[in-house]
Amino acid sequence: MERTIWNKLRILVTNKCNYRCPFCHNEGQSKENERDIMSFEKFKILIDYLKEQEISELHFSGGEPFMNKNIIKMIEYVNNNTPWGIGCATNLSIISKGQIERIAKTRVKFNIQFPYADETMFQKSTGNGKYQHILCQIKLVQSYGIKIGLNAVVQQNNMEHIRKLILFAIENDLTLKLLPQIGLIGSEQFKKQIYPILSEYEIKHQDKKTGAIRWTVQSQGKSTTVLYIDSPCFNKNIQECRAFGELRIHPDMSLQTCIIKDKLHKLNLELGKEHTLFVMKELWKDFKTC
Repeated sequence: MERTIWNKLRILVTNKCNYRCPFCHNEGQSKENERDIMSFEKFKILIDYLKEQEISELHFSGGEPFMNKNIIKMIEYVNNNTPWGIGCATNLSIISKGQIERIAKTRVKFNIQFPYADETMFQKSTGNGKYQHILCQIKLVQSYGIKIGLNAVVQQNNMEHIRKLILFAIENDLTLKLLPQIGLIGSEQFKKQIYPILSEYEIKHQDKKTGAIRWTVQSQGKSTTVLYIDSPCFNKNIQECRAFGELRIHPDMSLQTCIIKDKLHKLNLELGKEHTLFVMKELWKDFKTC
């Protein structure tokens, strides 16, 4: 049966961030309004409208989502009121131990912005990120049994940094997602250099048909998985985009079908559940070109 609504939702709960990464696309959001924060009240209404839909995952993002003071309540609300998978993209720098204790009671998985497994390059890339602090935060999160993986935007043609990231992920029992920087000249060709590195440590790999290839890799008796995002944005493959099926919902409830497209409809939650579902279903129906 053909899907009638988006498979995944990415909720951008704020466009504020405490990092200053030069490559950052801010998840497609404008950086002009630095005070754009989603309210818990609107978020709760949205989830209530959608909780009976066949959505596989809700992913919290930003900006830095922990700059929204209600992020824990939002995660808990999705955990307690839906069967969906829950992800959260965070740099992990400002989360407290108390927040980690609460999150450990949910099924959320953290995806950590982690550009380099090197202290100097990490700080240079993030602007003000503290490498050693993040390493401690990762260990703390792991100690509570929370699932956690690394996200790294591939920013340059220096593949030894990628090798270090892969080995760091294996050694520390962390999954790794490699995302060639969209809009960077030549980034669509990074795979020609990265695939041979992954092959050196490969157990197996799988094309997920969503613009991603999952590699299982090992070193010195340890293993993990690396997801390489061969972005559909590079070849305008609408079928891969639709197979992934992610809709971005901005703090002001504007909708965006693609990270490189303009925001489209703005949800007016006051018009009710049926209107909200109608707008989202029509947007999915019309999502036929990149």
